[in-house]
Amino acid sequence: MTSQVEEGFTKVPNDLLEALARMRINGEARQLLDVILRKTFGWNKKEDWIPLSQFCLLTGIKKPNVIRGLKTLVEMQIIIKTDNRKSITWRINRSFSTWKPLSKLITLSKPITSVIENDNKSLSELIPSKESTKERISKEKKKSAIASPEALRLSGILFDSILKGIKNTRLEKFNSAKRENTLKLWALDIDKLLRIDGQKPSLVEEVILFSTNDDFWMGNILSGQKLRVKWDALVAKMQRIAAHNSNGGSPKKTAPQIEMPYVPPTMEQMKAELDWQNAEIEAKRQKREAELGGFFD
Repeated sequence: MTSQVEEGFTKVPNDLLEALARMRINGEARQLLDVILRKTFGWNKKEDWIPLSQFCLLTGIKKPNVIRGLKTLVEMQIIIKTDNRKSITWRINRSFSTWKPLSKLITLSKPITSVIENDNKSLSELIPSKESTKERISKEKKKSAIASPEALRLSGILFDSILKGIKNTRLEKFNSAKRENTLKLWALDIDKLLRIDGQKPSLVEEVILFSTNDDFWMGNILSGQKLRVKWDALVAKMQRIAAHNSNGGSPKKTAPQIEMPYVPPTMEQMKAELDWQNAEIEAKRQKREAELGGFFD
């Protein structure tokens, strides 16, 4: 159905239309400008109070985009916003010479683009990010840190025990320099066990031998850091085995004989022990399922 003038129209001055024809305005901002034209010139007003809800209703644009589009028109000085605290009114700026056009998009030729990309690449390599700087400082601190001779000895025991317990591990291919660096890094965490956590070297050695001979922990304790993180769980498991053996139970071949006073486990140790038991149950279930040829599928 075609619109008829008799149904209503908006009188827009010719000089305003000509000024708008010379001005590049993006889609959403132009829609909002049309609403202001309709609400002002359409009602023979110089300005009008137009709530954001009306802009959304008449244009179908979401509120955040309406706010952004109106801000663009204000920055271009095409419209003037008057805020008297109680309400906000909008009107067209008839001083066309003060209008500010949007910055034009610059299309770069391929050679120039490639030069910029190469420049940016070289700059990104020269200027480190904050994250890379932190990592570099952390690595430098680790390299400069020196562990105690006892921690280095225990680190060597852990390294050798892993080689004996696990075949085809990547540690086997380490050359002497890489092995030495690995031992130094592991020794830093083991040194924390001795200095900060107050553990005795003899107990640390026992835990290392236990973890590298236990069927479950053998594949989990593969560094000095992991040894310290899982320390409480390892000690809890050793204490449980020691208590079982002291009550006449048959000791496991993989667990060394340890004599130590029984200490009631903490909540963290009990949780670690429960996790270990669940892992053993799941391993047995999977083994049984494999033996039965997928009977439980």
